[in-house]
Amino acid sequence: MTRNNNMRRITPWIGGTHAPNKPTPKTTANDPQVRLARFKRSYHSLLQLCNRPRNPANEGPILQQLHSHLDRIALLIREESRAPAPHLSLQFASSNQVYTVCARAATVSHNEPVVQSSIAVYAALVDSEEEDFLSSAPFAKSLMRLVRKVIESGTYLINVDTETAILELLFTISAKIRLQPEILSFWFQSTAKPELEDVFIREKKSFVGITQKDDFPLCYMLIDRVHHEGRIGDFARTGLLYIFEATGRSVDLEEWIVSSDIPTLMASGLGALYSQLSRELSILHPDATLPAVLAMSDYSTTHARATAESVFSERHQGHMATFLSYLAFWQDVLDHCKSGDVKQTLLDHFQILFLQQLLYPSLLQSSDTDAGSSVAVLTYITAMLESLEHPDLMHMMLAYLLAVDGGNSAKADAVDSPAKPPRSPTTLRRRQSLMLLTAPKDPDDAVEPTLFNLVDLIMNNISSKNSQSVFAALKLTSTLLNRQKSLALSAVLKVQSAKRSLVARTTGALDLELEKFTELVTSLHEHYGLEDAYSGLIDDMRLAIEAQVPLTSPTSQPDPQKDGTAGRYRLSPDDHLLRALRSLSRTFFTNSVDVNLALTQTIISIALCIELRLDSWLAIDPTSYSFSNGSGSPQKPWQTYLDKEEDAAFAALQQAARRPAWSDDDAPMLYQAIKALSLELDDVRIAVPNLDQLILGRKNMLQATSLDAPLISSDPPSLIGSPTQVSFLDVPKPSKGHRRSPSQSSLARGRNKAANIGSPHSASLAGSQAPEQAEDRHLNGSSTVPPTQSIFLPPPPETPSTTDVLMQEVTFPSVKAEDGQVISTTLNNERKASLNHLLTNVVVLQEFVLELVAVLQVRASVLGEQEVKLV
Repeated sequence: MTRNNNMRRITPWIGGTHAPNKPTPKTTANDPQVRLARFKRSYHSLLQLCNRPRNPANEGPILQQLHSHLDRIALLIREESRAPAPHLSLQFASSNQVYTVCARAATVSHNEPVVQSSIAVYAALVDSEEEDFLSSAPFAKSLMRLVRKVIESGTYLINVDTETAILELLFTISAKIRLQPEILSFWFQSTAKPELEDVFIREKKSFVGITQKDDFPLCYMLIDRVHHEGRIGDFARTGLLYIFEATGRSVDLEEWIVSSDIPTLMASGLGALYSQLSRELSILHPDATLPAVLAMSDYSTTHARATAESVFSERHQGHMATFLSYLAFWQDVLDHCKSGDVKQTLLDHFQILFLQQLLYPSLLQSSDTDAGSSVAVLTYITAMLESLEHPDLMHMMLAYLLAVDGGNSAKADAVDSPAKPPRSPTTLRRRQSLMLLTAPKDPDDAVEPTLFNLVDLIMNNISSKNSQSVFAALKLTSTLLNRQKSLALSAVLKVQSAKRSLVARTTGALDLELEKFTELVTSLHEHYGLEDAYSGLIDDMRLAIEAQVPLTSPTSQPDPQKDGTAGRYRLSPDDHLLRALRSLSRTFFTNSVDVNLALTQTIISIALCIELRLDSWLAIDPTSYSFSNGSGSPQKPWQTYLDKEEDAAFAALQQAARRPAWSDDDAPMLYQAIKALSLELDDVRIAVPNLDQLILGRKNMLQATSLDAPLISSDPPSLIGSPTQVSFLDVPKPSKGHRRSPSQSSLARGRNKAANIGSPHSASLAGSQAPEQAEDRHLNGSSTVPPTQSIFLPPPPETPSTTDVLMQEVTFPSVKAEDGQVISTTLNNERKASLNHLLTNVVVLQEFVLELVAVLQVRASVLGEQEVKLV
């Protein structure tokens, strides 16, 4: 029996067969009970560690275990969220308030890794979808209590990564509130008492509004960090935008923000960043980054006052970038805010606390005599206008600084104020409280822009002897015209409504004006490259003018005939700004090059305004047209076949095409100023016989230092060797390798490089060393490279060096200003500049006149009957 039993045990192995295996246990990854048991083990381990008595002498290992268990819990929560339902672990975490233990571990330990792991647990719970922790009041209070202790108490030392994780969590909650407005009540509880506002007013508190962080700690923690750079600031700003967007769906939140000090904190934050900017500013380019167009002139890089901060310094650019980014945040808040009352309260605080209390006083205290304060204010306002996009914010700022009176008929016609909803009693009471707290003790001390406004500052600085002040004022003027044309036309230029019964310009007069201005172009310097420059300018001007004509439908073309905005206003030649621009134009050759770049930009900005008529200042005044008494062109044989209507139409066409007589007394204002400059240049040609060759060399140098495209010409042949002069009407073929981009004129590129103080370009002078050889070739009257001298010929006579020739002084006669005073820079009323300076200004002036020709032609082409009478 024993043997049989043994055989029975061995038999299964003899046949090579195996006993059937036990079934493998079912995978536990999808088993909710197994996941719950695993989560409970980690939680109970954490709970045991937290319940142990503290031993400060041996806390290191315990803190490491806390950190490890918290990371494990955060990982299990995220795995549970991705696992199939039911999510028993999340239900257990919710019912047992696991997060409170995590918060207690973080607050008691004062250990940053433990704090960071606790925040990770809260973030995992917020991201879970099964159990809505965001709709739990205990969860919200626990999280806010933890975050406030960590980042507000000052007893925790945390690094940037931990603070970023906290702000990312707060941003996530804000985004959830935006998508689920019903959860707002768990994070925000209003206990505001508007009646306490009267107490604050009587006590003259410095801050307006009720500070109640316990009502909405999330909002306060976000607003305290909107100034930060990097991801912390991005999370704070975006999260706060979502909070303001929620005001449209919660009346309690809307009233709470209006009554709170949130608008005050935002306005005071903007003011604090503005106060960081230097009071005195220098916009002179440093030697290391001096653009070539300024290097080839008498431009000085030395500032008279050492206290003035350079606009190109890293410190200033950092402060300016921070200020402008916060201003952009203001715009975003106004765009996202869904409550009209909240939006109006923010605008009230912007006006009263920032504009009236800070920006306008800095404008009032500025002066061009200290060589920096007025430059700073003008530069800051220019930068603000260039970055502002919100219509309410821009209109409020300029309407206040320009002292625009909506009751004036001409101004009211020009100013289109954004429509404002009616104020609620809460916002009215809020504004009255704000004005009462900011009012001066003595009413006589109050100074309003009606006495001295931004226009007065601009005009004072345009007529200043400091070139930086002139440049800053001109830059602001052109920015006003480009960014807020309606207010600029009503306040800066003092326009008058033009009657439709005024005599219209004719095509014949336009042809005459184009011809006369073209003659000015060629009188300054004539060469073949003018046609190529002009063709590009035409494209630039067409884009600028067509952009001002609104479309009647999404698929239609601009139709100025139906729009009716073209030619609505007249600009008198006696306008203060126009007279100041004319005075600057008369001293063009001795002006600083950057001033001339800003001057030409301002004039072109005025000329591009389709609402303005060009009569008398850029075009001949139609009331001064005079025609010869000649019989006109003889009748053509085909005219006998015309009927009465056709004959009348042809007669009207001939009438409009007649050219009026040209009179120097009735010539446009700008033509007279440029003609005088042309005559001055003719006098210089007598003293410098090879002036035209030097001008050509200067154009080549400016082209060689440009990284974009040729300034006006590209490698032109010698004018002496050309058998015939190229006609202005014949467009030559561009040379190979030099194609001009029609998107931007060369003069505009020069303005961007030399005059864009907001973002200075780094232009090395190394590129201008080689082109000096080209200018050296033109000193002897030839643009070609002289042949190598033979050793058998006598040496050539000694010639002055290039530097000596270019540094010789050129004297110009005195010029009378509009007020009758003599414009001079010397004791004997003479204006002086080096030949080097003159050459660059001639190049700038010539392309400016080309721009004027392009404006005249394109306006007539685009605006049609609104600009000139065709028949």
